[in-house]
Amino acid sequence: MNSEVISSGEHEISEALGLWEPKRTLTLEAARKHSKRIKGLQWLLMAVSGGLLAYLAYELTSGNSSSVFDAPSPTESVKMVSPRYSGRTESGQPYYLTAETAIRTLANRSEVALKNPVLEFIRDTGAAPSFIVAETGTYNDISKVLNLEIAVDLTTDDGNNCKTNQARIFTREQRIEGDDRIVCNGNFGDANGNAFEIKDKYKTFIFKNGMDAIIQKETTDTVITSPRKGQAFGGDTPINVTADQATYMGGLTVLSGNVDVKQGLNRTKSNEMDIFRTEAGDDEKGSLKLGKIRRIDAKGNFRYTTPDTDVTGDRGVYQSQKEIMTITGKVKVKQSSGNTAETNKLIYNVKTESIRFTDNCKGGSCTAGRQRITIRP
Repeated sequence: MNSEVISSGEHEISEALGLWEPKRTLTLEAARKHSKRIKGLQWLLMAVSGGLLAYLAYELTSGNSSSVFDAPSPTESVKMVSPRYSGRTESGQPYYLTAETAIRTLANRSEVALKNPVLEFIRDTGAAPSFIVAETGTYNDISKVLNLEIAVDLTTDDGNNCKTNQARIFTREQRIEGDDRIVCNGNFGDANGNAFEIKDKYKTFIFKNGMDAIIQKETTDTVITSPRKGQAFGGDTPINVTADQATYMGGLTVLSGNVDVKQGLNRTKSNEMDIFRTEAGDDEKGSLKLGKIRRIDAKGNFRYTTPDTDVTGDRGVYQSQKEIMTITGKVKVKQSSGNTAETNKLIYNVKTESIRFTDNCKGGSCTAGRQRITIRP
């Protein structure tokens, strides 16, 4: 009997009904193998990833890694060559700061260290530039404060020159201060202090913690001097000044604390002393120039001495135009000849070298009313 032959139509029907088992069995077996391979690869990838993570953790914790993940060093810096900074003061005046080099560190990003800094500034509208130079310094970009050290040299347009080894410049406020000794020469003469402040648009100079000064006569000026023994405040001899503090404000100089003024053989002491000088403008630069002394007002424990006379009182006022010195308060006079007197007011004529007593004069040199004596060396 011939085997039964299944037609193609019947075959399709059998496959649709799931009766074609050999082919279906092979397909499911291949799918299972493929799934196993995928799972194997997944496990392998997970194992490799775990190993890499473990290795990285080991390297980071062991300290043997060549990779650096530490924070940047505070000493790390950036160096700039020929930097230039600019700004304006509170009054609107420009200033410019240059240097040979500037170094900024990560430890203080708002400040730069400067080599050979130069500050150029304008004191006031219409004035020529003024300069401050030094060997080293630092500049704060935020506060606009410039700290200078070593060979600090200030030159202003109105003829003042000062030297010190330390200065703080508040560029916005147009103010300078320092805790080191300063040596200045200018319109006010030669003045030195153990500390200082320069303010009011660099016009007011204050010498602190003990100061000394010399007032020299210029060729066109007459200043207070004493060339002869009995004469006060005349001639061309230099005046030497010491005090705890001196403030130079244009034509006014204010001395305070242990004021001692020596001129020739004459000497004046007081607690405070105001010196008024004539002021004149410089046509070329438009800046202030100081002339002769007009008036001196010495207050508190006043004492004026010459080789022949010793006068004390509460206050002494010198008027150059009248050429007289008026001493008031509890006035006492002693002369080398032995003459003594006490009064409430004494007028000393520096030209005639004579003294006139007024207001209740007492002593061997006094008579009723007024008495005039002449100082004889």
